Amino acid sequence: MPPKPRIITSSLENWCKSATDAIGSAVRLNIKEKGECSLMLTGGNTAKQLYKHWASTTPWNHSKIKYYFGDERCVPPDNEGSNYGMVKQNLFPNGIPDGCTIIRIKGEMPDLLGSARIYEQKLPESIDILLLTVGPDGHISSLFPDSIALQEKSKSVIPVESPKPPHKRLTISKLVIKSAKSTFLFARGEEKGRILAKALEQPYNTRALPVRLVLGSTWILDSVASEQLE
Repeated sequence: MPPKPRIITSSLENWCKSATDAIGSAVRLNIKEKGECSLMLTGGNTAKQLYKHWASTTPWNHSKIKYYFGDERCVPPDNEGSNYGMVKQNLFPNGIPDGCTIIRIKGEMPDLLGSARIYEQKLPESIDILLLTVGPDGHISSLFPDSIALQEKSKSVIPVESPKPPHKRLTISKLVIKSAKSTFLFARGEEKGRILAKALEQPYNTRALPVRLVLGSTWILDSVASEQLE
């Protein structure tokens, strides 16, 4: 039997609070058990709204967190396409707090393989909390349908070509996804809900829909996305 997700459904108005409550419980548990927590961030508009919510509510002590990134566009950090730049602008609009650790992927380096190896060496053996969003084509991180990157068996971070600009990116491989201790997938709206419904109907073909790699994770959906699963 394929794994089934744990689904948290919320109204669109309360979605950020519901997501924060679920993630916050996992964050606090890790801090309680070992004094810190590794949290891998995701990009996208849904995540951006969540980070703005965190900036205004401060749901946990940032000095206890090591923030990582699941993927990055190969642009400078001040470029509007940079995931690091998006997080810095929305989660830390007043500057990165003292004691807060952010380990970014240096997508602006000309040697992408070298940048991937540098970032790979900074990753822990397993991420405590992995955040992901799903694209309308079923991609997660920068693992797109039919990408050769889905066949990677040894490297944790790899350069990839995206079908949409910016085309050059660096992404975690499925090795990082599979080893994460807790994974939360975000989806809102009818289009994303339909993709998840399709993923559940045919759970084994991860090449066609990479989001099937996280069928056993926690899905945080709005009511519209959740309705598509019924």
